[in-house]
Amino acid sequence: MRRPESFSKFTVEVSPTAWKQMAHLPLETYQRIREGLEAVAARMRPETPVPLPQKYVRPIETRSLLIDGHVALYEVDPSRRCLTLRAIAHLSPRGM
Repeated sequence: MRRPESFSKFTVEVSPTAWKQMAHLPLETYQRIREGLEAVAARMRPETPVPLPQKYVRPIETRSLLIDGHVALYEVDPSRRCLTLRAIAHLSPRGM
């Protein structure tokens, strides 16, 4: 049986595209991105359960983290209580 806190905890998933992009990152950057997403997931609180009409679907939000000159795009799915890393991009310095 799952413990009570596991019902409210958000999980972190990585899309296949993001896995391929992460393979090209230094290990330290990969670890910081993963830690950043885990920290966001730990701070997420599920919405108070409210009866919803059958046709209503909670929207999935796209958010980003800036870590070590990289931007990590992830989605927040409150229905599944899940963060999904979708893409990682290196930010080039301005003025070049």
